[in-house]
Amino acid sequence: EKWGRFLNEATPVYEIEHQEIIAAADRALELLELSSNKNLRQFLIEIAITESGGNPDGLNKMTHHTKNPFQITIPAITTLAYQPAKKLDVLKNRIRANGGITSPWHKQTVQEIQGTTNMGALAAALLIIHKMNPRGNDDLNKPALNATIPSSMPARAALWKRIYNTGADPHGTPTLYIKRNSLQ
Repeated sequence: EKWGRFLNEATPVYEIEHQEIIAAADRALELLELSSNKNLRQFLIEIAITESGGNPDGLNKMTHHTKNPFQITIPAITTLAYQPAKKLDVLKNRIRANGGITSPWHKQTVQEIQGTTNMGALAAALLIIHKMNPRGNDDLNKPALNATIPSSMPARAALWKRIYNTGADPHGTPTLYIKRNSLQ
């Protein structure tokens, strides 16, 4: 099956090598001081594969990704920029401190977040943590600043459908998630 015709979509342009996605996930977790969260790392990589992975040669192996590989939407970017949540503030301060970033998160443009793989991975991680811990605003204990991600792919697929994939995507099913991630 050719990935260009996977969902009867136009042939995608695969510009980003898969290794760049792995490096971006690792860097995001490093900046957030969450490098030990191996399931969150795997979840980020699988999300990018599900959302944008493919192969420019049409083979059944994921080697590349399209732009905005984590498919970060404008509403998600707005939520991360302006949601009054102490946990997000703490995590965004970690990004600034650990990454040497001088501009605050809310001043990052949509184009920067969607167009830079590292920024997309950071946004995806922040969004997951925010959605996994919706309360955590007042109690800034360690669990509120992290995410407990399931260790099994079927459970991660269900979680992706519940908290990450938008309702506007009728094809976004846990079955699709598992199928796309079985082609690594």
